[in-house]
Amino acid sequence: MKKYFQITSGILLLALFLICDAQAKEIVKFGSDVIVDNNMTVKEVEVFGANITVNGTVQKDVVAIGGDVLLGPTAKVGKEVISIGGAIHKEPGAHIGDNEVELNIPGLSSLIGFSTTTNWVGWALTFKIFSFIGFVALALVIVAVIPKPFGLISTNVQQNTLKAILLGVLGLVALVPLAIFLAITIIGLPLVALEIFIVGIAFLVGYIAIAQLVGDKIAVLLKRPALNALWVTLLGLLTLWLIGWVPVIGSVVKAVAILLGFGGVLATLFTSRKRVRVENAL
Repeated sequence: MKKYFQITSGILLLALFLICDAQAKEIVKFGSDVIVDNNMTVKEVEVFGANITVNGTVQKDVVAIGGDVLLGPTAKVGKEVISIGGAIHKEPGAHIGDNEVELNIPGLSSLIGFSTTTNWVGWALTFKIFSFIGFVALALVIVAVIPKPFGLISTNVQQNTLKAILLGVLGLVALVPLAIFLAITIIGLPLVALEIFIVGIAFLVGYIAIAQLVGDKIAVLLKRPALNALWVTLLGLLTLWLIGWVPVIGSVVKAVAILLGFGGVLATLFTSRKRVRVENAL
């Protein structure tokens, strides 16, 4: 246990060092808006899940994934301005050295504007309920079509919990340096999009597997161990969703479920590869 903790701590410190070093040359943020003031000159700006406002000078690219880019009249961008999932707003006088790439999501601005109305709380609750119903439907379809991976992942998590936690932490830590590395390559944006897609699938599959494990434990407590995979998955998803409404505790439980699920996916992938090597050797 102490050995695993030391390894994890070392990797976390290394990742923080890499991130700090990168931010000394360029601005990279997740879920936090960035403002480049008039008197500022930066190398590059990359933001995930937030907006970028430029009034100063950016020597290379300005990239917002899941946010808008606002260019003031004194903004100077040396290369490209890219917004995926948002929009580019350019005021007269702003200079862009290369292309503007905008991949907007129709209705997103209207949704954000609607969020300021007094009825938003009720609509948000309705949206959460229907989102959960849609998610459950998707999860059940996936489990019905390909049930085997979820059983393997939940078994791996149950038998190697510490390994799943460690791999989950290492995987999450590696995401940021990997995204930064991919973003600065020649075809960085497609690779970053591919990374986000793959990680999203891993989170989804892992979370469903953990829900299945939770549902299986509850079924045993209810003395119904013979429930099939669909009912067990539904029971687990409903339990995690209800716990998620509890302040603080709900968020912690969901975070742990996501971490365990992600680690379980990685553990299952590594185990499968090792098994294939052994079988090929024999």
